[in-house]
Amino acid sequence: MDKIEYKELKEINLNTQAEIHALFPKWKKSSVQKKLNATLVGIDERFVAIEDGRIVGHVKVVFGKGLHKHRVEVTSLVVEEHHRRKHIGVELMKFALSSLPKGKELVLLSVDSKNKAAISLYKKIGFVKYGLLKKAAIINGKYVDNYLMKKDLA
Repeated sequence: MDKIEYKELKEINLNTQAEIHALFPKWKKSSVQKKLNATLVGIDERFVAIEDGRIVGHVKVVFGKGLHKHRVEVTSLVVEEHHRRKHIGVELMKFALSSLPKGKELVLLSVDSKNKAAISLYKKIGFVKYGLLKKAAIINGKYVDNYLMKKDLA
């Protein structure tokens, strides 16, 4: 395994789109393109883990505005299945958090309450549970609860 490089995703081309789509295979290609366009215009920021020139991990953050400008929400974190349990997710999240603009004091996220691996990862980085959102999502026709987690940066 080559060394993993962590960086902010600033340039998006067809290869980038294909690599991100591979991380989210259930998404339509057009949906991936639309979401990446949002990054290009500054609606969100994405950070990636790269091995041998290929994206193997991804985290997306959205910045709060107005009264919420001190907040950041992590809306997705994914690592290719065969790259999991190698601390890539932890290191990618640490990199993303260290790359946030000044003035960001609170990071929020929600996670499937049954996803023990993700919950453990977030706890390792210093996130704590602060609530439970019942029926947060519908997956395969069934409601899924999410833990709400936060990390204070200030």
